[in-house]
Amino acid sequence: MEQFAATPLFDFAPHKLQREEMLGLIRQFAAHDAFRSAVVDELELDEDFYRRPLRPEDLDFLKFQKPVSADTVSRLPSLASNRLLLSINELGIARMPRSGDAQEMAHFTQFYSDANQVLAQRIRPFLENYAFSYLAGDEGLTENTQESCLRLQTLLDVEREHWDDLFAMLIRNNYLEQGLKFILVQRWSLGTSKHAALARAASSAYFSAVPQEDWPVFNGKSPHEGLLNEVARHCGVSRRSHSYWQFYLPTSLAKVNLLYALGSRPDRAFALLGAAFAAEAESIAFVAALLKACPHLSRLGGIKAADSRYAAIGLVERYSRAHAALTQRYGVAGTARVAQGLTAGIRVAGRGRWDLGEQLRWLSSIERYCNWAHVIDRRIQAECPEIDRETFVEPREMCSTTHVHNDHRLVVIESGDMIFWGNLGMQLSMTVGDMVLIPDGRLHGSTVVSEECTYHQPIIPNEWIAELLSETAIRQPEQPVLATGTA
Repeated sequence: MEQFAATPLFDFAPHKLQREEMLGLIRQFAAHDAFRSAVVDELELDEDFYRRPLRPEDLDFLKFQKPVSADTVSRLPSLASNRLLLSINELGIARMPRSGDAQEMAHFTQFYSDANQVLAQRIRPFLENYAFSYLAGDEGLTENTQESCLRLQTLLDVEREHWDDLFAMLIRNNYLEQGLKFILVQRWSLGTSKHAALARAASSAYFSAVPQEDWPVFNGKSPHEGLLNEVARHCGVSRRSHSYWQFYLPTSLAKVNLLYALGSRPDRAFALLGAAFAAEAESIAFVAALLKACPHLSRLGGIKAADSRYAAIGLVERYSRAHAALTQRYGVAGTARVAQGLTAGIRVAGRGRWDLGEQLRWLSSIERYCNWAHVIDRRIQAECPEIDRETFVEPREMCSTTHVHNDHRLVVIESGDMIFWGNLGMQLSMTVGDMVLIPDGRLHGSTVVSEECTYHQPIIPNEWIAELLSETAIRQPEQPVLATGTA
């Protein structure tokens, strides 16, 4: 059988030697005014394309030593690197200023400045290999067309099952409308960026090795695009990207940045084809499950469940023809590279399913997590009053740009008041004595609404969470499952 010497799509090892230099350049890039942390009125960014709150203060202690792994995709290094990467990737997209106002024109000019562009290109390969080494894999390098199609079909099936289960959980927890908002921020709001990455690559002939009718569908050509536009408007998620920047999960950003990373290197053109078909499979499966869970939404876009079934069939047929054409022309030398991209797409999709599922299980049961926080707090007082904790004293309107922690924490209010959130429109009011459990890797933020607020964040050992799970009713199938692993 013909052999293929696989070079990994991403490998952080050779880039780690540049780490000290890159750390300085990353901090320099993030010091741009467009990337400063959010203030209280920037929970939504009012269609300001140039404004990207990165929480640059986190870069003072992030060392970029161990690359992101499959187990750490929801943690702060992943969130920070993917926020940086999307900001970098979209320096090549021209978004005109909203008016001729001097301040607007200044923001426009500064965002696209030569200094920004040069810094971006210097740090991008380092960040991509840091964020995506876990996506490299050698599955399917010698598979034939039928075997490769089976992997794509399996992704469709797994995605459909995931969305069916997720929508069922949201309905069970009476969180469907709010959950759908969060989902649309991940899928609809970032859809424009995915289309831009693929359209740019297509215009640069990345897909020219296969007939155009067998290309992945992108750039608004999908029949589902109109439906998603209408559903987004219906749910109140209708501002242009990236107005909802603070609510992007790291894995949602990673899906976009993967397409940009492959689409910016001509030698990855074959891999981009595989990854793009995987991204389209995700989209088709989501729409199918959405229409199944919310059939009344079909009237908004004139799409029926049968249309999604036909789309899935058409996807696999196009991929089959494209793969066969590449096999005939390039043999394993071409199709193995497609397999690498498909593998990367499948892997990032899998971690995205987990990350989104955990976030929505937490959000949809937030009252239960408040109750669990009291259970844990009582144990702290009884057994471990000196447990590791961080304490914050913040003034009125102090806003915490959304972020994640690399451990399980409580937020315990000692004095004052705050608004806590993890979703668009969420406002959990917290005052003296209130507390909430924030699991490892869950995206959240807060704003102080009193003259001053003092609160504590005890850091909870994994073993305590495991014991809580085993000693309470939360293990029942209807209850959310709190992750206790390393992710």
